[in-house]
Amino acid sequence: MSHRVTHLKASHYFSVASQTLSYTKAAEQLNVSQAAVSQQIRLLEEYLGVSLFYRVGREMRLTVHGQELALHLTQAFEHVSKGLESVKLEPLEGTLRVSGLQSFVSLCLMPKLWRFSDLYPGVNVKLFSSDEREDIHSGKVDVIIDNHKNTDSNAEQALLLSSEVIPVFSPALAKRIGVQQPTDLLRCWLIQVDLPQYRWRTWFNEQQISALNSDNLLWAEVTSWYMGISAVKAGHGVFLCPRFMVQKELDEGSLLQAYPKALNTPIEFYLCYAKSSPRKKRIQSFVDWLLAIDNQCGC
Repeated sequence: MSHRVTHLKASHYFSVASQTLSYTKAAEQLNVSQAAVSQQIRLLEEYLGVSLFYRVGREMRLTVHGQELALHLTQAFEHVSKGLESVKLEPLEGTLRVSGLQSFVSLCLMPKLWRFSDLYPGVNVKLFSSDEREDIHSGKVDVIIDNHKNTDSNAEQALLLSSEVIPVFSPALAKRIGVQQPTDLLRCWLIQVDLPQYRWRTWFNEQQISALNSDNLLWAEVTSWYMGISAVKAGHGVFLCPRFMVQKELDEGSLLQAYPKALNTPIEFYLCYAKSSPRKKRIQSFVDWLLAIDNQCGC
């Protein structure tokens, strides 16, 4: 079945005229001449083979066929109008949905978000923390922040920050084990996230140490940076962690860098948004702000 629509212009003119019951008033609304409205409706009647209007004195009324068609076209054009409005470029004011890794949202973004709200009080930012990436074209989120490099040509991406990954632990643990060399770390729990490039085996290999085959090693694997940081704050082991996430604790002395050597591969965080988003003004204001404050949040 073909869904090709013919005489769309004439249908639109008729729909307006069916509501005004006047070619003159319809022409005023459509910003065309009365003759143009009359011509288009005549073409539509010829195509359908029925009359759509009739006159009673000076009044114009709809025929039975005209009433039936007007009902369908009114609903159709209302639906079209809603569809156009739904993808229309939105103003700056409104809701902005931002999704990011739990660790980044909790440790870096949330503590600074009040600054954006001060600058743009008309923008209501809704934050979602998730370690599963949303489809940026689904409409569920407007901006995604994570450590995945994007390959989608229909999306914009910008490097938000790059941070070295370092071993950290609590002062109490440091005092107890007395780290003088990398192998001293083998005497405590080794905490890591489930990402191959940021694991302890990689770190020790880079120190040219292959002692990780021992069955006596204590391991703990966590699903987020946030969980690992919570563990080392409680004195539980040593964790390979992005420096920016614990810079405040390092400055305060509540956490210590366990050994000067960082992983050779830094971690990079990107922000991503759809090129075709109707909330471009909102997104751009947030992106510009976020890129401007990346150094202020230890990023």
